[in-house]
Amino acid sequence: MRRLPRRSAALWLALPLSLLACGQSGTNRAQPIRGLATFGDLAADPERQWICAADEATGRLIVVDVRDGSLQHDVATAGAGIGGLHYDPCHRTLCAAVSTRKRLILYDPVTLLQNSVLNLGVAPFALTSGPAGTIVVVTDGGLLHVDTTTLARTELLAEVAADALVTSDRDAVVAFAAETVSGATIVHRFDLLDLGAPPLDNAAAPLPGKVVELAVDHAGSRLYVGTDVAPGIHVLDAATLAPVDTIDVGDGLTGMALNSTGLRLFWTTQHALVESTVLVEPRLDGPSVALQQPSREGGLCLASNNQDIVVWDAAEQLSTHGIHPFAIRAPAVLRQGETGTMTLHGEPDYFFYLLISLEPAANLIDRHAGADPRLIELSLLAGFSVVLVGQFDANGDATYVDTVPTDLPTPMDTVWQAAQTPSLVAPSFGLSNAMVIRFLGPECQ
Repeated sequence: MRRLPRRSAALWLALPLSLLACGQSGTNRAQPIRGLATFGDLAADPERQWICAADEATGRLIVVDVRDGSLQHDVATAGAGIGGLHYDPCHRTLCAAVSTRKRLILYDPVTLLQNSVLNLGVAPFALTSGPAGTIVVVTDGGLLHVDTTTLARTELLAEVAADALVTSDRDAVVAFAAETVSGATIVHRFDLLDLGAPPLDNAAAPLPGKVVELAVDHAGSRLYVGTDVAPGIHVLDAATLAPVDTIDVGDGLTGMALNSTGLRLFWTTQHALVESTVLVEPRLDGPSVALQQPSREGGLCLASNNQDIVVWDAAEQLSTHGIHPFAIRAPAVLRQGETGTMTLHGEPDYFFYLLISLEPAANLIDRHAGADPRLIELSLLAGFSVVLVGQFDANGDATYVDTVPTDLPTPMDTVWQAAQTPSLVAPSFGLSNAMVIRFLGPECQ
């Protein structure tokens, strides 16, 4: 990569952003991993650009590198019944729920060696983050808030369906649980900083169908609830659970994933296809990814780099797919003082701009001639700048390496995206995926 002089954001914005034609359909880059018997869970590792799959019937944990689909781990665990998975980058653990043994197992996320066992006395299922090393767990003894160090627990709900789903906001201070009751979905909201506060719910107006997936946007203001009955995706106000909008994907939703900027939503139905929507007004279709087989329920997982997707399909196989041909990839979590590497892949010999902001925002340039509108997913007001101007090599590759500052008092989110052009004076630009990289606070050193 040839490094060029840095240019100001104002100069970049002054250049006309006209059309740069390129394909936007996803591609499968590796042979699928076969023989996965019974779906347990999928979870994205934000530090290593890996995704872990739990095979419930066999008790296996399978880890793939989303960048090339290569198998990193395939290990037996504590036996059948492994289900919910949760990565905690601050404490460097992968937590797995093993319902048959009524315990949580904490693994080293790099080696998959067992670190510790937490005996709950109740069967655990789905998991999500809580503040300061805690988790929220669906169990056959209710919904629990558990401290993974002391095993202190607080009951959030006395009863909850064993197949309920849970998620939390980006700072893990608000959690949501969704369960299917009499063919409809009831959503609950919990303040994890005030465990004694009564939860909210939408029991007076439940959503139609069985819950399939939950997701919270970057701002924590919108909750996306996927169900298997049309319209399929419901958008709720995350503070009140009041309905805000719907996204009509029809009946038969099997998977849903929201990117970390909160601006692109991906989903699967009973067709062998990943579809997406760009969440701007008016709403626009985004890129799609063709699959060999339809996804099984819950079998869609978007990597934390917002570029790669893993699908567990109906043929019991795990496949990886890239979304954009012009892509940036990097760890989504870095510690203070840690050196991180971002790889960029675009058109050979093209010039590129690497951009950064402190917040995501939707800045629609135009609808792309292919399947993807061009969208700058960075706020142009919150710390927007051009980090690097460079040129791709003959293979279309470049690398950016930098070190996180060591004086951050709290966690800090940064939003990254790249633009490419055949010439520094050409009025044509293409845009990469955008991704959010969190610099952890001093408590995670």
